[in-house]
Amino acid sequence: MTLTKIGTDFLYMYGVILTEELQYSEVPSIKGIDQKPIYTKIYKDLAVVLTPVNAPDFSQQQLDLLVKNAEWLKEKAFHHHEVIEAVHKQVTVLPMSFCTIFQKEETLESLLSEQYDVFYQKLLSLKGKQEWNVKMFCNKEKALAYVIDHSPAVMELKEKLTMMPKGKQFIMKKKLENLIASQFEVEQMKWWQEINQELMPFVHDINLRKNWGKEVTERKDEMIINCDYLLETNNVDHFLNKIQDIEKTYTPFGCTFHITGPWPAYHFSKMVKET
Repeated sequence: MTLTKIGTDFLYMYGVILTEELQYSEVPSIKGIDQKPIYTKIYKDLAVVLTPVNAPDFSQQQLDLLVKNAEWLKEKAFHHHEVIEAVHKQVTVLPMSFCTIFQKEETLESLLSEQYDVFYQKLLSLKGKQEWNVKMFCNKEKALAYVIDHSPAVMELKEKLTMMPKGKQFIMKKKLENLIASQFEVEQMKWWQEINQELMPFVHDINLRKNWGKEVTERKDEMIINCDYLLETNNVDHFLNKIQDIEKTYTPFGCTFHITGPWPAYHFSKMVKET
C-alpha cells in the first residue's frame, strides 16, 4: 500500500503491536529502512512501529523502478524482516507487508480507526504463540523402493508379471510402472495425514504452502511437505520432540525434515491465508 506525494517524509510501517506489552518490553532502538530512527505511535490499545522515509525516494514511481533492482530489493526486504524479527523477540507483532508506506499520519490514523478491531483481535490471537515451519524432503529412489517392497497391490502385480509369457510382459510392465507411481502418491498423502495427526495436539493453527522445486531448494531430494504451524509457546518443546520421533519413523522411507523458527507470525497475520 503506497500513497504518493513528493514533499515531506512519508511513514514506513513495519507492524502493529499491543500497547500493553510496551509496559514490560521496549521496541529495539535500531535504524529504519531509510537510516532514520524507528519509533512507535500509540493508537488506543495498539502501537504502530514506524520509521520516516524520504518522500521522493519512496514514492510509488521510484519504488516501481527500485523493485526491479535485485540487489536493492534483497537488501531492503531483508532489512524489513530483520526489524520485524527484532520486534518479535520483545513483543507480539502483527507484521505488515514490505513497503507499506503512508503519505501522512492522517492516512495512517484513518486505517487504524477503520481496522482497529481487526488488528486488535488478530494480535490477541497471536499473543503467546510462535510460528514454525516444517519442510519434509524425500529421496524418491529410496521411497519408491519402499513402496515396491511394501505395497500389496504392487507386490501382487509383480508376482503376476513373473508368471506371464514374455510377449505379454511389456504391457504389464507399463501397467506396473503406472501402479508404482500412483501408489507412491497415495503413500505420500498417507504420510502427510499421519504426521499431521500426530502433530495436531500441539498445534493451534496450520498453513499448508506449495512445495518448492529443486531449483529453489538446491537439493537432490524432493520437498513433499511445506507447512507452517502456529504453536502456543509452552507447546514448542513438545512439538519439536514429536518431530524428532516422527523423523526416526520416516527415515527408512527416505525422508528427512527441516524445521525453522520461531518466526514472526507472517502466515497467520493475514486476513486471508496465502501460499
